[in-house]
Amino acid sequence: MALHLANRVLETLENHGFEAYYVGGCVRDWLLSRPVHDIDICTNAHPGDVIRLFPDHVPTGLKHGTVSVRIEGQFFEVTTYRTEGKYEDYRRPADVQFVSDLRLDLERRDFTMNAMAMNRLKELQDPFGGQADMAARLVRAVGQPLERFREDALRLLRAVRFAAQLGFAIETRTLAAMSETASLLAHIAVERVREELNKMLGSQAPQIGCDLINETELLGYSPVLQRLFRDSASQFWRSAHVNSLPQKWALLFYAAQFTSEEAIAACQLLRMSKRETEAIGFFVEQLRHLQPEWDQPKPLEWGQLLLEAGWEKCEQLAQLLLACWWNQQPQAMLASLSEQYHAMPVKSMKELAITGLDLQLALQKKPGEWIVHVLRTLLRQAALHGLPNTPHDLIEAAKKEVAQDEH
Repeated sequence: MALHLANRVLETLENHGFEAYYVGGCVRDWLLSRPVHDIDICTNAHPGDVIRLFPDHVPTGLKHGTVSVRIEGQFFEVTTYRTEGKYEDYRRPADVQFVSDLRLDLERRDFTMNAMAMNRLKELQDPFGGQADMAARLVRAVGQPLERFREDALRLLRAVRFAAQLGFAIETRTLAAMSETASLLAHIAVERVREELNKMLGSQAPQIGCDLINETELLGYSPVLQRLFRDSASQFWRSAHVNSLPQKWALLFYAAQFTSEEAIAACQLLRMSKRETEAIGFFVEQLRHLQPEWDQPKPLEWGQLLLEAGWEKCEQLAQLLLACWWNQQPQAMLASLSEQYHAMPVKSMKELAITGLDLQLALQKKPGEWIVHVLRTLLRQAALHGLPNTPHDLIEAAKKEVAQDEH
């Protein structure tokens, strides 16, 4: 459906005497039979022409020649062929010049597999051999690799990410240039670095990415990140066997022997969200407490942690432990967690047969922190140690607990 709509954009431009091509990642992914997420279009039409031909548009990046065209509610970025001036801060060009030659537009791009264009008849423009490099499973910089990485240092991590996502190797000259320009990553915003690392971690072959990062010393500018990737390298492959990014990061921190405090500090360095940071800190703390040895599963008592953290967190922790013990595949652990959870008569304080107000009235005491303390004790006893969940039994147990605390 998206391609059908995008074809209308190309057809409109062509009908008014302009060239128009699909370009970049969408062409790469079509040729690799991978899912296509964004369809980008390039043209020799200037932004003013695009605006005139497509009244329903958003001028998203006129300075760089980009207009977002809306067709039946779906947006397509249409960008004028361009060359780029000198790059500022190793990330963005100071200026662009619109050109009429497609090849000039393609030669400014990062890698040969991203420097291909295709018209709506599926005729390919591939002046730098991107299709051949994909057949050879290679990530190769367009033109001079040193120039490409000095223009935009984020390309260093993009090369790693593409290699991990596609299972490709990096072409020899490109790889050598990555080592030579690795220090330039220090100029890139940490949020950009984090997002590329996240995409690499979420790939099919994160171990490829880790090995490339260590081989080229891309993270040498950051002692914390360099330590993390270097010291977790032998176990990095396990991150492919958990689902969420907090689980993946936690596994790496544990493998690299970070404390939970060090892991949280690293998350803050990467400017992760508070929610992600807290989740990673929790997982690392629990792994440090349980001290699982690689591929040596052991039975666990989940009761107390189920009460403290809840089912969802414990299930995610169990998945992490499965990754730690992956070569032994202890499937019985998930069954054990489920059995222990369902065997608990009560699973939270709100399921107790009494409330804090009931405690106050029964014990004739003023409100205070003692209420939460007593309720937690009652929950633990009712869930794990056979205390009947009835008002009478809970009140009697509460009286004993308070009397014990007062003495």
